[in-house]
Amino acid sequence: MKKLLLILTAVVMVLGYASSAYAIPALQTYINAPDTYWNASTETWITGSGSFELWVIVANTDSKPLYDITLVAALAGGQAPITGALTIGGTDYNSFQYGTPPSWGNSMGDYPPHGVYPTNFMEMSVASLVNTAPETVHNMPDYSDTAPGKIFKFQVSTTYDWVHFDAYAFQRESDGQFTKVPGSHDCEKNGPPVPEPGSLALLGLGLLGAAAARRKMK
Repeated sequence: MKKLLLILTAVVMVLGYASSAYAIPALQTYINAPDTYWNASTETWITGSGSFELWVIVANTDSKPLYDITLVAALAGGQAPITGALTIGGTDYNSFQYGTPPSWGNSMGDYPPHGVYPTNFMEMSVASLVNTAPETVHNMPDYSDTAPGKIFKFQVSTTYDWVHFDAYAFQRESDGQFTKVPGSHDCEKNGPPVPEPGSLALLGLGLLGAAAARRKMK
């Protein structure tokens, strides 16, 4: 009986460890900007800023390393690319194609549409191989779990009203084929910044003051 209990305890511990290890997506994107907020229904980080730091977060939660990590920027439906409207790391990206990423490989066009694709999109290589994990990465946004990994950071500047960012990579399987690893946490530059609570409070006080001044004038 004791042996059975020990075996069951070991199984629970292993399952618990595996569950924790895989709680963090293999790929995430994140926007590091003061006005960034998290839309839980779409699992998307959103900013209204035209200049921000974009992170591509790779978590080593599997024994197979990630290959060809790629950042994708997608424009709103019908939006034509504009020269100088999107720079990443100081490079102007104005060559887009219409459809759904990835643009190559066995998983060509298989990225989940999630209300964005097909549309005009471009792809930027982040890293050819990630087989080391020098940093501790978090499951954004709740920081509930951590894992070894690596964070790639890019300075983005854009004048588009709306641009969506995704990431994908490939894992080498035992049969030599590559399989896509889609990221589950996306990013968007979408409209004006959302006011912070402090700014909203100051706005409310200003409106109250204006109302009081009008009453005095009457």
